Amino acid sequence: MWQAKQVTGGPPIQSLRFYLEAPVISQVTVILWAVNSAVGAVLLVLLAVRKNYREFPAFSGYVMLNLALGVLAFFIYHRWGFSSRLSWQLAWGMQGAVICARALAVAEVCRGMLGRYRGIWALAWRVLLGCAVLVLVYSGLAAGHDPRFALVAADRALELAIATVVVGAFLFARYYDVQVRAVEYSLALGFCFYSSFNVLNATILEHYLRRYEALWNPLGMFVFLVALLVWTWALRRRQTAIPKQDLLSRGVYESTMPEISLHLRMLDDRLSQLLNLGPTGDLGPRSDHQA
Repeated sequence: MWQAKQVTGGPPIQSLRFYLEAPVISQVTVILWAVNSAVGAVLLVLLAVRKNYREFPAFSGYVMLNLALGVLAFFIYHRWGFSSRLSWQLAWGMQGAVICARALAVAEVCRGMLGRYRGIWALAWRVLLGCAVLVLVYSGLAAGHDPRFALVAADRALELAIATVVVGAFLFARYYDVQVRAVEYSLALGFCFYSSFNVLNATILEHYLRRYEALWNPLGMFVFLVALLVWTWALRRRQTAIPKQDLLSRGVYESTMPEISLHLRMLDDRLSQLLNLGPTGDLGPRSDHQA
């Protein structure tokens, strides 16, 4: 009999995994759950104290929802157990909410990486969204028809779509030579690392169920712990909309910046014209309140 069970994020509901006839949680899983809860709480406190929730509201909401639903999942399993149908339904409902929150957080990070240039971002979000849809469609068509793995396959498809979007954002930034702040790079790296591992984890489980089921949950929880630590380190200080940069000498600045600005402006104007966005105006960092 298959049952839904929270695992990967510990308290964060990072993945409400399937598990085969598991009446109790292993001690390792309980320990990882507790550690992930503590690190998630520290990250949430840092977001509030450093006021980084203003810079990353979607990411902050994702962390808060993850932590809250993880605690709720613990009480659900404690009250009704793993084998009840109610626990299974509530678990996968919470998983859907967390996946949506994570998708919004990833979109926010990608916009932070590329959104300073209107034309580049307008092209990037269309391409990235298209890639995500294609990945979801392909994953759905390529998935097997075994009903035991239907939700596992759906979860894997969503994780693959998220990883694809993050990698695509990195490629756009690289191709157009867009400077990415360290905090956004770390947040995106954490999402990509976690989602990529979940894809691999689910694939191995599907092929080696009996031999891998005991490792599936602890490994997923440990990887999410790594992502939490990366995010916590990245957000340990207060973030500002415009990072401080080393100033060039006046002579170097006057000789190089006009040419760099011209090339970026021409590129951004060209992309805006192709996407019917109209004139782009100043290429400087945009306000958080702009579309």
